Amino acid sequence: MRDPRDLYRFESADVLAAVPRNGLTLVTALPGLVDAGNACRIAATYLRDELRHLPLVTFDADELLDFRGSRPQAVFDGTSYTRVEIPEVTLSLLYDESDRPFLLLDGPEPDLQWNRFAEALIDLVEFFEVERVVGMQAVPMAVPHTRPIGLFTHANDPALLGDPGARAIPAPGTDPSGEEGTEIVVPASFGALLELRLGKADHPAMGYAAQIPHYLTRTDFPAGALALLRRVSEAAGLDLPLVNLGDLTDAATTALEGTLAQNAEVRQIVAALEEQYDSLAENDEGSPIATTMDLPTAEELGDHFERFLADQGDGDGNGTADR
Repeated sequence: MRDPRDLYRFESADVLAAVPRNGLTLVTALPGLVDAGNACRIAATYLRDELRHLPLVTFDADELLDFRGSRPQAVFDGTSYTRVEIPEVTLSLLYDESDRPFLLLDGPEPDLQWNRFAEALIDLVEFFEVERVVGMQAVPMAVPHTRPIGLFTHANDPALLGDPGARAIPAPGTDPSGEEGTEIVVPASFGALLELRLGKADHPAMGYAAQIPHYLTRTDFPAGALALLRRVSEAAGLDLPLVNLGDLTDAATTALEGTLAQNAEVRQIVAALEEQYDSLAENDEGSPIATTMDLPTAEELGDHFERFLADQGDGDGNGTADR
């Protein structure tokens, strides 16, 4: 194997020197074969838009990505090409709302050199003295968008999982009565390989896979991104600003309901999924896969309530809510 360190370059010596080496969390968002609802992409983009960030490391895209298999987008203005958007895999330093630093690795999942890329990331984890790695994924599932989003949880150390949640919803195709240790075989992601390799190198790593309604797999579904970032915020002890993403989720849900109102066939599918979901929840059937349910935090509920009262006050013209 060629030297993994040749896969990346540091962007700035000054920024590098300023990176704290105490208690850093590395958040990874490398959507690959499936990014249902574009949840990982939305989550990573939202963090960059909302938080102060500085570039740390850029990886060699020519070594990692197959541009013929997944072609970059070219912009043509009618007479000439104005740009070709080559995707990047980058590591950035971000600061949360409480000015706590953390690292974000985002970009497309590598097509090539998984082993070498994993070794490069382990080298960086050790260089920056990362305390914990938290990954994000989004997978299509036979679940309705009208119910709380379930998230599969996984870790290279079971102690990282804690209490997976108040309720476990079995994944379709799994045995609800399966005993602990039940194995299933799924197509591998690079995140799975990285978590495994980090464990062998004695570095804690965990992740969440949001369960996105299968009929929304190819549609932007910000609720999936919101569910992922809530869990990342809790696992890493980060103060992430989620209210604006909640507003995007509400707007997308309203638009989705309007679309479904005009499609009787899809409404029937959603109703059947709701019945299945509620039946499983009512029977409280366990699952061999650790699952947590996404619910808004008290802070988010408070912020939304304050906004509601403010809107009501603006509506009656005298600063008080209608009665």
